[in-house]
Amino acid sequence: MNNPWFLAIRPKTLFASVAPVILGLSVAIFEQKTFHFLVAILTLLCALLMQIASNIANDYLDSQRGIDTEKRLGPTRVTQAGLISPHKMKNALIAILGLAFFLGIYLMWVGGPVIIIIGLLALYFAYGYTGGPFPLSHNGLGEVAAFVFFGVIAVSGTTYLQIHTFSKIALCLGMGPGFISATILAINNLRDIHSDTETNKRTIAVRFGEIFQRRLIIILIFSSSLIVITTSLIFHLYLLLPVLFLPLIFIKNWKHIYNHPIDSTLNMALAKTAQYLLIYCLLLSLGLSLSLGTKV
Repeated sequence: MNNPWFLAIRPKTLFASVAPVILGLSVAIFEQKTFHFLVAILTLLCALLMQIASNIANDYLDSQRGIDTEKRLGPTRVTQAGLISPHKMKNALIAILGLAFFLGIYLMWVGGPVIIIIGLLALYFAYGYTGGPFPLSHNGLGEVAAFVFFGVIAVSGTTYLQIHTFSKIALCLGMGPGFISATILAINNLRDIHSDTETNKRTIAVRFGEIFQRRLIIILIFSSSLIVITTSLIFHLYLLLPVLFLPLIFIKNWKHIYNHPIDSTLNMALAKTAQYLLIYCLLLSLGLSLSLGTKV
């Protein structure tokens, strides 16, 4: 689809918000066998809206800062390309953040102070990833922010909303999608390393170079598997271990990222990594479901 709003939303990246929520709900069911449907739906909607807002803010604000240029290898940025006016993008950003806040009011009421803090931080992240006086993505903190918000906070926050207490399993497993979400950002920054260097966008890739960035991507993927091993051993959840075979299915993708010259084919590698994130979380969720019968 070539609809400009479709391009602005970047649907291929939305797995990063959906997958950890699914995993967080699965942890809640495993921990207390409870599931509040309305809370689950609102959590999923708010997560989606936050990521859509972050994508639109990135498109709009990078255009305003002159970061996006015709030299980018990534998908079309609609503001820079003139497909949607800056005024409309700004209004869309405000509307989506407003809707997320409105829907989140109920979640904040259900979850109390903890969720209020998480919700406000998430609202800031959606804008502050690209905007504000210290944009995270422009100062080498994009991967860190993705790890925290699309990993640990997304999974443990979702579980907390269901069971009203922090889960050690959720905190541990949340690092898995966190590492993979950070990988997605790292691939994005590897692809854009040359254009980001020219526009003085100080990502980790720009700061430390192409070789470092390629190695970082592999380390992050390895870390997502290491989390599975660690969690399985600590909590005796051995039915999670089959997830360790998943990276082998995507081995061509990792080889491509590590060895292939920087070009537009990294867009497909990024999309495949997003698919890896969704399958990773679904397999972990399945492992937790199967583990219910063995739980003491």
